[in-house]
Amino acid sequence: MSTPRVIVIGAGHNGLVAAIRLARAGVEVTVLEWAAAPGGHLRSSHDTLPGFVHDLGAGFFPLTLASPAFREVPLDSLDLKWANPAIAMAHPFLDGGAIALHRDLDATADSLERCSPGAGEAWRGFVARLLPHREALVSAVLGRFPPIGAGLRLLGALRSDAVDLARGMVGSAAGFGLDLLGNRRAAAWLSASALHSDLTPGSAVGAGFAFGLAFLGHVVGWPFPRGGAGRLGDALTTRLTDLGGRVRCDAPVARILVRRGRAAGVALASGEEMAADAVVATVTARPLAAMLPGDALPGRLMRRLRRWRYGLGTFKLDLALSGPVPWRSHEARSAGVVHVADDLDAQFRASYEAGLGRLPREPTVVVGQQSLHDPTRAPAGAHTLYAYTRVPQRPDLDADAMAEAVEARIEAFAPGFRELVIARAARSPQRLERENPSLVGGDLGGGSCEIDQQVIFRPSPALVRYRTPLRGLYVAGASIHPGGGVHGTSGAGAARAILEDRSRLRPHRRL
Repeated sequence: MSTPRVIVIGAGHNGLVAAIRLARAGVEVTVLEWAAAPGGHLRSSHDTLPGFVHDLGAGFFPLTLASPAFREVPLDSLDLKWANPAIAMAHPFLDGGAIALHRDLDATADSLERCSPGAGEAWRGFVARLLPHREALVSAVLGRFPPIGAGLRLLGALRSDAVDLARGMVGSAAGFGLDLLGNRRAAAWLSASALHSDLTPGSAVGAGFAFGLAFLGHVVGWPFPRGGAGRLGDALTTRLTDLGGRVRCDAPVARILVRRGRAAGVALASGEEMAADAVVATVTARPLAAMLPGDALPGRLMRRLRRWRYGLGTFKLDLALSGPVPWRSHEARSAGVVHVADDLDAQFRASYEAGLGRLPREPTVVVGQQSLHDPTRAPAGAHTLYAYTRVPQRPDLDADAMAEAVEARIEAFAPGFRELVIARAARSPQRLERENPSLVGGDLGGGSCEIDQQVIFRPSPALVRYRTPLRGLYVAGASIHPGGGVHGTSGAGAARAILEDRSRLRPHRRL
C-alpha cells in the first residue's frame, strides 16, 4: 500500500505522541501548530525575571510516567532528567498542622495516623491491596478503550473488592475520604486533589480523580522535568524530527477540508491548502466544530461539539521569590506540591463561590515548588513559585485583585511569604485562551470533568475510540477520553486507529 500523508492539528503532547507513533511506522506526518513554538501546554519561560524558569502550563507529571502511551515513546530514550520529591504533596492547615503524601506508603500512613488514629492504617490497608495490581489499574484508566483485558484482570484479582472500589470511585472525594479515613481533616487532605479538575469536593467521580492522583504518588511520584516542563515538549519534538516527521509553527488551521465524503486535508489561516490522506485533530471540542463544515458530521454529534460544556476557568500566577516559602508546616517546606485548601468547609466554599460566578474570597490554590528540587529553575538562593486556582469564566476578572487574593491566601499559611515576592506574572482565563485557543474560558481540562462528560460521553460514543463518522478524520486531545493531563493516551489511540485502518484486513476503513 502507498504511504499515507497524515496531518496532525496541534503540537501539544497528544499531537506529538500521535505523530511519533505514525512516523515510527513509516507514515509521512506533518504537525501544524497555531503558536510560535511546539509543546502546547508543555512550555516554560522567564516570564518574571531573567534566570527564573516558570512552567506556564502543566507543572507535574505523574500521569506521564505511568502512562502506557509514553512507555511506547519511550520516555527513557528522551534526553530528560526528572526531579521526583520524596514528599509529592503536602496539605497544611491554618493551625500549623499538615498531612503529607509521601512516595513511601508507610510514611504517608504515619502522617495520616498523627492526624487521626486509624486513618493511616485504613489508608495503608486500602492502598496495599491495590499496589500489586497497579499495572492493570493504570491500563484500565489510561490504556486502550474499552479496557477489556485490564478490567478482566482486575475482576479476577480483586473479586468482591472490585465492586467496592468501583462504588467508591464514582462517588465524591469528600464522601470517599470520610468513608475510608473516618476524619474530616484526613478527608480534606484527599479531597483537595480533586481540585486539580473542575470538580467540587461533593461532585460525583471526584473520588476517582482524588484517589487516582494519590495512588500515583505511591506508584511513580509527582515528578517534573529538570530545567522546565518545556524540556518534555522539546524532547518529543526532537524525537519526531529524528524520525522524519515535520513540525510547522505559526501555522493556524482555519478549516478541515472535506471532499467526496472524507477528510482530505486542511486550509491554513493564510489561505494555503494542504492535502492529506488522514487528519488528526487534537484541539478541544468547540474549536474542532468550528473547523468543520456544518454537515461534516451527523447533526447530533455536531451539536454536542458546539455545546460542549467547559469547566471553571483558571487563574495562573508565577512568582519570583528571594527565598523559600516560610510555611508553618514542616512537611510543606520540602514538598513538591502544596495544596492550600485547609479543611473541607473551606474547599466547599471556594468551589461553590467560583461555580456561582464569584471570585472566591479564600481561594483553594495548587502551589508548585519546583525550584526546591531543581536548582536550575532560579538563581542561587532564590526560588520560583507556581500557583493556580479555579475561577469563574468572567471577562471582567481583575487579574491584579485575583493575584492579591492568591498571595494573601498563601500568606495565611506562611507568614512572611509576601515579603519574599520580587516579581509576578499573572494569567487570567482570557489570556490563557488567547495563548492556546483549546483552553476555552481558561479551562485546563478540555471540558468539565463532571460525570455526564466522562468515558463514552467524552465527548460522544461516536468518538471515544478516536475515529469519527467522517472517514479520514481522527480525534485526540483533552475533550476525548480519558481527558486532560499529560498522558498521551488519546494521541496514541488516534495513531493506532490510523495504522489499523491502513491494514488490508480492514478494506472498509482503508485509507
